[in-house]
Amino acid sequence: MTSFAIISDLHSNIEALSAVLSRLDREGVDRILCLGDVVGYGPDPEKCIDLVMENCDLTICGNHDEALFKGAHDFNPVARQVIEYNRRMLKPNLWAGAAKRARWRFIERLPERHQEGDFLMVHGSPRDPIHEYMMKTDVIFIPDKIRDIFTYFEGLCFVGHTHFPGVFTSDLQFRDPGQLNQRWEWDGERAVVNVGSVGQPRDGDPRASCVVVEDGVVRFLRVDYDIATVQRKIYDNPNIPDLCAARLEIGK
Repeated sequence: MTSFAIISDLHSNIEALSAVLSRLDREGVDRILCLGDVVGYGPDPEKCIDLVMENCDLTICGNHDEALFKGAHDFNPVARQVIEYNRRMLKPNLWAGAAKRARWRFIERLPERHQEGDFLMVHGSPRDPIHEYMMKTDVIFIPDKIRDIFTYFEGLCFVGHTHFPGVFTSDLQFRDPGQLNQRWEWDGERAVVNVGSVGQPRDGDPRASCVVVEDGVVRFLRVDYDIATVQRKIYDNPNIPDLCAARLEIGK
């Protein structure tokens, strides 16, 4: 049986990404797919890009990746400060070496979506692949939004962006991994799976999040990593606000 893993929202957190890749190696997955936001928030965008280039069979574009080239005009001040810093780090000048140019080209050429049989992969939503958030509260407060999003795809769609893992189903329900006992089986009806965030979880669990998919069964994984080391790097870097470190230990 073949299996693949999906990761998203790495946000320049090399400690989290390395731990997740090690776990996926032990899981024996055949392929790893990335739903974007390789950069932003964290201290190691170059190392994260290198690992993604080496280990992921597919990477699509997230809003932070896009902002390197189009600007972070609609970002909050913290996110904007870090992405502008990332741009200064990553953008090659006339004397840049081959590695720096390769990283820049890689991010610049990321596609907005990827369809693979019954599976659609986007960063945000099927309706707006890069920017739209599918919030768990939308099923209660903006159900028409979710109904409309479900008209934009067939089969099973995987997203990231909100940093909050779980499953949206066609009956306008959202279930988080805890409610699902970390396992959900696709029944062929349209559904959206949010895989959560590797580098900056926001669901109250500080462990890195990802999923493994095998024969229509989605398993939600949480992976411990060295949060303190990432925090020290951020606190020592005047270009990254301390909030980006503080929130890691509480998963918010």
